[in-house]
Amino acid sequence: MPTLTLFSPTPPDLSAFGVRSLQASLKAAGHTVRLVLFPGSIGLLQEDGSFVYRYPDHIVDAALELAAGSDLVGVSFFTNYFDRAAQLTTAVKDRLGLPVIWGGIHATIRPEEALGHADFVCRGEGETALDELLGALASGRAADAIPGVWTRRDGRIVDNGLRPLIADLDALPFFDFTGVDQYVHAPEADRIIPLSADVLAHALPRVPYRHGRLLCVYRTMTDRGCPHGCAYCNVPTVKTLFAGGGTPYFRNRSVDHVMAELREITARYPFIEGIQLFDDTFFSRRMDWLAAFAASYKKDIGLPLFCQASPTTLSADKLDLLIDAGLCYVEMGIQSGSPKIKRLFRRSESEDTVLAGARLLHERRGKLLTPDYHVIIDSPWETEEDLLETVRLLAKLPKPFGLAIASLVYFPETELYRLAKAEGRIHNEETEIYRRPFYIPPRRNYPSFLLYLLTFQHIPGWVYAALLSPGLTAFFSRHNPTWLYKLAYVAGEGLRLAAKGLAALAGGDIARITGYFKRLVLHDPVVAGRKG
Repeated sequence: MPTLTLFSPTPPDLSAFGVRSLQASLKAAGHTVRLVLFPGSIGLLQEDGSFVYRYPDHIVDAALELAAGSDLVGVSFFTNYFDRAAQLTTAVKDRLGLPVIWGGIHATIRPEEALGHADFVCRGEGETALDELLGALASGRAADAIPGVWTRRDGRIVDNGLRPLIADLDALPFFDFTGVDQYVHAPEADRIIPLSADVLAHALPRVPYRHGRLLCVYRTMTDRGCPHGCAYCNVPTVKTLFAGGGTPYFRNRSVDHVMAELREITARYPFIEGIQLFDDTFFSRRMDWLAAFAASYKKDIGLPLFCQASPTTLSADKLDLLIDAGLCYVEMGIQSGSPKIKRLFRRSESEDTVLAGARLLHERRGKLLTPDYHVIIDSPWETEEDLLETVRLLAKLPKPFGLAIASLVYFPETELYRLAKAEGRIHNEETEIYRRPFYIPPRRNYPSFLLYLLTFQHIPGWVYAALLSPGLTAFFSRHNPTWLYKLAYVAGEGLRLAAKGLAALAGGDIARITGYFKRLVLHDPVVAGRKG
C-alpha cells in the first residue's frame, strides 16, 4: 500500500485545509497518509527581511523518523513559510533520499522555482494527482507524465500542465480532523506529538465573544476560490491559470455536504464552542443557498457563527437571515479609502457602499459582536494623502470597530507583483517578499499614526476631527516627529495589554494571562496586525 507523509508549515490555528483534504481523499483511495503539522506564526519577520525561521535540529530529526519508509514526502506551504519548507525538504532529500513533491498556491504559481528544491511539483488541486503519482511510485511505473505533476527528465523540466479542477466539491470527503496518523510540532513541549483530541482542544483558535469570553472555534471552508479579482491577492492569479478550462475556479459545496461535516465535527469534539467560516466572502452565496444553510444550521448546530464579508456582498436580508441562525460576528475588507489606491487594488466598491455595509453591522450591534475591518497600507504607490483618505473614511464608520491592519506584500505573480517588478521595486524576493512581515507598526508618518489611533475604541470623535484638521495635518506632515509616533505606539500597546490583562483578571480568565506569557517566552507571537 503506497505511503505518503505530508509536512505542512502552517499558521498556528491548525486548520491546514489543503493537507487535511489531501489526507482525507488519499486515505479514502487506499493510501497510507501521515500528516505532520508545523504550526507557527510569521510574527518575528523583520521589515528588512533579516529574520529567517528555522526548526531546531531535534524537531527535524523527529519529523524524519515519521517520514522514514514513505514512498513520497509532500510539503505544502504558503509563501511566507518558504524558508521552513525548504529546510524540511533539504533534510528529507539529504538524509532519507526520498522523493519530495511541493504543493500549494506558491508551488502552483512558481513550478520552476519549486523544482529547484523538490523532485515533483503539483500544479493545481492535488487530490487525484497525488493518487496517480503514489500509484506510479509504488509500482515502479514512470512518474513523469501525470497531468498537473511537473518533474525533471534528464535534467530538463517536464511541463505536465495543470491538473483539471475538481468540479464537484461534494465528491471530496470532509477535512480530516480524526487525529489518526496526525502529528503536530508543539513548541511548548519542544517536540512532535500525536494530534490527540486534548491537543486539538488546546490548539484550535480562541476568538473573542461576549462578556470577554474566548470561544474555542472550528474553522472550515465551504468553497474554493473567490468571486473578486483583487490585484494584491494570489487567488485571481490562480483563477487566471484555469480560465477556459470548463470548470469555474470559484466553486462551493452543497448545504447538505457542509452541514454533514459540521454535525460530524461537533459530535466528535464537544469542546467546540463556535464555527468560523473561513470563506473569503461567505455572503456572495445566492439567497436560496443561504436560506437552506441558515435553517439547517439553526436546527442542527446552533453554535455562535463567525464569517467574512465584502462591502459589495453584504445585504440586510442575508445578514438578518444568518443572525437568526446564530451569526454573531462579521469581518469585512475595506483595504483603502483612496480612490487611486482602490483602482490599483481593483476594489470597485464606492465609499457609500462601504459606509452602508458598516451601518448594516452597526445597526445590529446588539446581536453582532464588534466588527473588524481590514485595511492594507505601506504600498509604495500610496502617498500620505492616500493614507489620509483611508483615515477619513474609517473616521466616518460608526464605532465601535476593530482594525486588521496589513502591510502590502507582493505575493508572486499577482498583478501588483508584476507592476512592482516592471517598475524595478523588487530586488531580492526572498528578503522583500518571502520574509516580509504582514504588519509593520505605524511609526513613520502622521497618517499612519492617525490610523493607529483609530484602533482605540474610546477616543471621542471630536478628537479625530481635530487631528484631521488641515492645520494639524499640515503641521505634523511638515515636521514629522517619528520619535513621537514610536513612543505613542509603545505606550498604546502597553495600555492595550494592561486593559486586556485587567479584563481577564476581572473575569477570572487566568488561562488567557498565562497563555500570553507562554507565547512571550516562545518568542513567536501568534497574531500581528489586529488591533481593537
